[in-house]
Amino acid sequence: MFRFRRWKKRVEPQINVTPLVDVVLQLVIFFIVTTTFVSVETGAQVNLPAAQFSRLEEAKTITVTLTKNNTLYFNGVLTDWKELPGLVIPELRRDPHVAVVIEADREVLHGRVVKLMDLLKRAGVERMAIATQPGEEE
Repeated sequence: MFRFRRWKKRVEPQINVTPLVDVVLQLVIFFIVTTTFVSVETGAQVNLPAAQFSRLEEAKTITVTLTKNNTLYFNGVLTDWKELPGLVIPELRRDPHVAVVIEADREVLHGRVVKLMDLLKRAGVERMAIATQPGEEE
């Protein structure tokens, strides 16, 4: 009598995706929570100084923002002091008459703003303005 061998049923390999789903959900929650702290307009929170003669001009401008902790933004994008001339020069080549608006927080030291203006001037900027917000008289 022949004796047949019984085939053992092999266990199929499985990939457990539960840890992957947990990590993805935590990343989604992290990005949702952190993006609510960034300002939609410029990406930086700046407390502008007040001035009586504030007005809004409808011209093409480049915005350079300097926050109170000396963080620099170029058109709302985080940059640093060394990269700024490399970002401004191509914009000036496209439109030499473009104006640069400096949004410096009122708590930024005057010397930092002067350093920024000097850096922009060396990059070739001819027209600069300092952003203010309409405020009360002192």
